[in-house]
Amino acid sequence: MPNTSAKEKSGAIRFEVDASLLFQLGERLVARRSIALGELIKNAYDADATKVTVLLDKVTRSNGTIIVEDNGIGMTFEQIQDSWMRIATNEKVVSPTSALFGRQKTGAKGVGRFAARRLADKLTLHSVAVQKSGSREKVIVEFDWTQFKPGELLTEISTPYTRSSVDDDTPTGVTLYLEKAKDAWSKEDIQELKKDILGLVNPYADPKPKSAPIRRGYKRDPGFSMELEVPEYPDLEGELAEQFLSGAWAVLTGEVSQSGTPNYYLSIRKPKEELRFEPSEYSFKELAKLRFRIHYFVYRSAYFDKASDFSVRDAQHAGRERGGVRIYLDNFRVFPYGDPGDDWLELDKAKAGRNQRIVDLAEGQTLSQIEESLSGRPWLLTPGNNQLFGAVMVSQQQHGGLEINISRDRLVENEVFENLRRFVQIGIYWMTLQYARVRTEEQRNTADKPSDKVSEVIERARLQVTNADGLAQETRREILQLLDVAGQRAQMAEEERISELSMLRVLSAAGTTVEIVNHQLRGLIDGIRAVRVDLQESVSPFVSPKAKRSLADILTRLHDWNELVVSQVSQLGFLLGPETRLRKRRPPLREAAERVKKPLSQYMKDYGIEWDNQVPSSLRTPAIFEAELHAVILHVFTNALKAVKSQRVRRISLQAHRDETNLHIRMFDTGKGISVDRREEVFKPFVTDSAPDPILGVGTGLGLKIVRDLLEVYGGTAKFVDVDDPWRTCIELVLPYEE
Repeated sequence: MPNTSAKEKSGAIRFEVDASLLFQLGERLVARRSIALGELIKNAYDADATKVTVLLDKVTRSNGTIIVEDNGIGMTFEQIQDSWMRIATNEKVVSPTSALFGRQKTGAKGVGRFAARRLADKLTLHSVAVQKSGSREKVIVEFDWTQFKPGELLTEISTPYTRSSVDDDTPTGVTLYLEKAKDAWSKEDIQELKKDILGLVNPYADPKPKSAPIRRGYKRDPGFSMELEVPEYPDLEGELAEQFLSGAWAVLTGEVSQSGTPNYYLSIRKPKEELRFEPSEYSFKELAKLRFRIHYFVYRSAYFDKASDFSVRDAQHAGRERGGVRIYLDNFRVFPYGDPGDDWLELDKAKAGRNQRIVDLAEGQTLSQIEESLSGRPWLLTPGNNQLFGAVMVSQQQHGGLEINISRDRLVENEVFENLRRFVQIGIYWMTLQYARVRTEEQRNTADKPSDKVSEVIERARLQVTNADGLAQETRREILQLLDVAGQRAQMAEEERISELSMLRVLSAAGTTVEIVNHQLRGLIDGIRAVRVDLQESVSPFVSPKAKRSLADILTRLHDWNELVVSQVSQLGFLLGPETRLRKRRPPLREAAERVKKPLSQYMKDYGIEWDNQVPSSLRTPAIFEAELHAVILHVFTNALKAVKSQRVRRISLQAHRDETNLHIRMFDTGKGISVDRREEVFKPFVTDSAPDPILGVGTGLGLKIVRDLLEVYGGTAKFVDVDDPWRTCIELVLPYEE
């Protein structure tokens, strides 16, 4: 029999939360730093901020500081205690819209704030808000995440705070100070961060009206802007400009009606057409009121205005870096949709002929009719992700079937998501058919006209292959891929040809001028020599000693001027001589540099510029035309002279060394320096940072372009590299060294 003498005990137990939960909510759930910052920015949006500023201070090494500041309505002490300090609150479910502007709030799980732990070891929250009494209060709360150790109960770890009254004119808002940043940020990291942060807010939405309508019970929403400040990299690239987007061949918009019927609109720029497509056989009721907007780029010079700041090459580069269709949930981006390499619409697969999905779209009756009116296989013209810049706008309230992943970086790929993908794909394929139609019409109009551009010939060949019957799919795909590569190279060659033609027009005039100057300088030498002889012969033996000394000074100066002009003419004669232009040599680099410097010695003396040639006397260059070597050294040397002449410290140093494969030449100077973001810009033709100089000239912006072009002929290059004090600038010239 059981023992019934023992007394029964009963009661209740409670869940306890270990402090390691914050690690799971911070580091584990938010792996990407840009997403972590994005969560904090979303909090500012939900708090009716019109602007949020993110400052990264001294983050190129660990223990830096990140500051996120907004001008929203702030949080009272009670809100911090009841909402901010409560994990997984349902506050955004109970109150889904913001208090001031009625914005749809962006979060739902109440864990985004713990992204701060992913970024730094310490968080200090400053909040100014209006209390129920109408007065304003400032609250400061300090979170030391290192105190939240595994094994400790979360409820037993205290967090210090202070409260203080402030004047009624003190601006409301929240500032987050994230100190002791966990990671060091490289320039590439910050560039990626800025791209992601600026991409949080949809840049591809329909143009906004001048004044947004006022929602009943709320104030007019003036909009939301973001700014990133990085003192260590002040000139990082911003988001795509509207001017760039205007270079698109067409703009495709799509929307689902209240009844679930998809509607598509296509605005073609060249030729100008406005088209509408409403395939009634499809229905997307769970996506009612969902919209997208996509800019479609065709990388052909015909579609880029000559007056535009963007060339085909610029657009292609942007396509590789930022092309893709993004998804925005309540105006904020969901990563990684639209990132390079993310093919969520499976367009790159279709373009390569490896995806049946796009072909299956034509099973719809309306699409089939359009496709049958075209010859060949138009689906092979499906654009890749690098040709599309766009966004899909999703509402959490209206499209509840679309759920964001718990890791905050993807949507759950359920049936609703598949329908979303299909809705966008149908529109893109319809646009593809319209492009095939336009290109076919262009081909017919130009069939009898020979093209004078290789890119045009390649495009026509691509259409012929696309429309040809009897080709195996794999063969067709390989030919199209080869034509794509050839087209890109042809377009790059065309852009280079245009730049070089402009450069050669300038150089042709400069060359003629040099020949004239050389001839006139030789006449000047003869004139100076004759004046010296006449003065010497006219001196009377009875002239006073004082007069003789004055005359001797004059003759000395004439001699110096004569030597200077002779050195200039000798230099020109050397450059214009056939040996320097028709026969490659391996000259000593130190000697070549001194030859370049000699005619500029007086200039350097006048400005007190120190020259330090550290090139070993035994070091020779690879085989090169000496005129080209002289031009390379001269351009970088004169740039250095102009850079240092107005500085307090005026030094230039030439250094060189040889490794197993290359000769490395480095010109250092103590000039004004060049910002990192302009290091490539200044190699473009007619771009210059040099101030006009009475001796060295105005500067055409061709020098560095010439330097790089000359070196590339030999398989080398020119680039700016980082330097240490006291140097401000260093350009490195690299030449392959073959025995």
